[in-house]
Amino acid sequence: MVTVVFEPSGKKIKVDKGLLVLEAANDAGESLDAPCGGKGTCGKCKIYLKEGVLGDITTSERKKLSEEELAAGARLSCKAIIKGDCIIDIPEESRLGKQKILIEGAEAPVIVNPLIKVFSAVLPSPSLEDSKCDWYRLEDALADNSGHETITMDISTLRQLPILIRDNKYDVSVTMYKNHVVAINDSSVKNTYGAAVDIGTTTMVAYVMDLSNGEIVGVGSMMNPQIPYGDDLMARISYSFKPENLQKLSNLVVEGVNKIISEGCEKAGIPIESIAEVTIVGNTAMHHIFLGIYPKYLSLAPYCPVVKQPIDFMAKDIGISINPLGNCHMLPVVAGFVGSDHVGVILSCDIHKSPEMTLAIDIGTNGEIVLGNEDEMICCSAAAGPALEGSSIKFGMRAANGAIERVKIKRGSLKVSYETIGNIKPIGICGSGIIDVVAEMLKAAVIDVTGRIREELEDENDRIREGDQGYEFVLEWARNTGIKRDIVITSDDLREVQLAKSAIYAGTSILMEIKGITAKNIDRVLIAGAFGSYIDITNAMTIGLLPEIPMNKVKSVGNAAGSGARVSLISKDKREEEKDILKNLNYIELATHDSFQDQFVSAMNFPHSDLSLFKNVMKNVYTPLPPK
Repeated sequence: MVTVVFEPSGKKIKVDKGLLVLEAANDAGESLDAPCGGKGTCGKCKIYLKEGVLGDITTSERKKLSEEELAAGARLSCKAIIKGDCIIDIPEESRLGKQKILIEGAEAPVIVNPLIKVFSAVLPSPSLEDSKCDWYRLEDALADNSGHETITMDISTLRQLPILIRDNKYDVSVTMYKNHVVAINDSSVKNTYGAAVDIGTTTMVAYVMDLSNGEIVGVGSMMNPQIPYGDDLMARISYSFKPENLQKLSNLVVEGVNKIISEGCEKAGIPIESIAEVTIVGNTAMHHIFLGIYPKYLSLAPYCPVVKQPIDFMAKDIGISINPLGNCHMLPVVAGFVGSDHVGVILSCDIHKSPEMTLAIDIGTNGEIVLGNEDEMICCSAAAGPALEGSSIKFGMRAANGAIERVKIKRGSLKVSYETIGNIKPIGICGSGIIDVVAEMLKAAVIDVTGRIREELEDENDRIREGDQGYEFVLEWARNTGIKRDIVITSDDLREVQLAKSAIYAGTSILMEIKGITAKNIDRVLIAGAFGSYIDITNAMTIGLLPEIPMNKVKSVGNAAGSGARVSLISKDKREEEKDILKNLNYIELATHDSFQDQFVSAMNFPHSDLSLFKNVMKNVYTPLPPK
């Protein structure tokens, strides 16, 4: 065993020789940013060896780190092998900062009618003349109130039944899921609670709700604890090929769900055991990994999920720390890369019940798109890649403190103004800032429609220069940053953005083509998710990420996936509508569609910077959700 000390925290851990620095950091609770899942391709898990011995520098490290960085002791934690006692410094830009987590989400009005209900039951005392069994005695007492002629109960409840009804003098409150007994309490218990959970690839949110009135009484949130094992879904699916790794990721997310429900319960002032039901949404990979279902075939054509339909199981079956007999409901998934989170968006926004032709886009690493109305809906998954979340951008990062989130470039002088999260010195740029800077570079003629940085401007302005990845544009100089390095946008970064926006635009175009409509026929556009709530929609249209649709038709719906989990929790009708959505929703596989390649290639170029097409419908009509 050898000792590894991580600075500046001073955390110390003993590990076996041969362990990767990244693995040691994870074990020590040091959260390093490793978006590529340890493949050595992103270069964002950089550390510095201050003292001690690491293995030889790998080819991946030589590709991602400069000679100056290597000379200063820089290594990639996912490739550096521990050979002896070490002191390792983790720079600020390599740390997994706490991301802004979107909690708010729009939803249509819902009549509160949950499947979990509390009923009063006064049981007649048994006698020699009336020696009916306790089960039937409870069943008869509930019949008038609950409407259920028969009930079911778990063996653990049955074992406690004689004690519970007699200790409470035959006057009890019974919490039931449909006709199944979840809990028996004294008659003073009138309310029961539930939790709606959104398991995102990056963030997780739990809403604790009073099921008697549908109100949110507490919210818990956190970063997804699986992030150190890969920023994107494919990395985590690949990691899960080994059964022990799948179990590790499953345990992590189950523990995370328990943590955020507990946080919500603490804020509400209630014990977590009072939660009688949990509804859960997530993309298909998160859905499978949470349940411990082998996810390998989600990543292989034809990308089949193991199960699509809604699933119900007891909390104790998977280790959720609510009432062990409480119900856990997973909303249905649609396809390998269209999950229950997108069903949640449809459910909460009533797309399946509206006559309006609706385009809904949840933009992330995997862009999920649905087009349709009450008559029919079609959907697809556009592999946008990690560019729009910062992972494949040289100075890209999550929406955490120090991230540049708003950018303006003055035409002519190319002076840059920006805003950072937390109003501190910049250490990188997040998704909304990436959209802004590319749009501003286009409008300021720093780049042409092909995405080429105009190197002929190099002599006129020192912000344009040749770097190690071709020409680049300097957003901020090292003296003004929190990482003491120039923060730049490179030619490679622009290509990554072009690939991402082309996938989204092509997916949208193909859905419109299949429906036989154009952008003029779309009545409303719903932008879901954190990314959609914080981006400048005009700039998104400027770079060709979204079709040119009047701004008064565009609406941010925030965390609509989480809203879908909430309405499923409090409404029996909405629970039934999940099945209707599956019947009415047709999935389109873009990769096999005849025109996808042509649409994708034609969408690679940026639109002309002349915004006359939509300058009369400016963004004062569009109101994004305010950050929490």
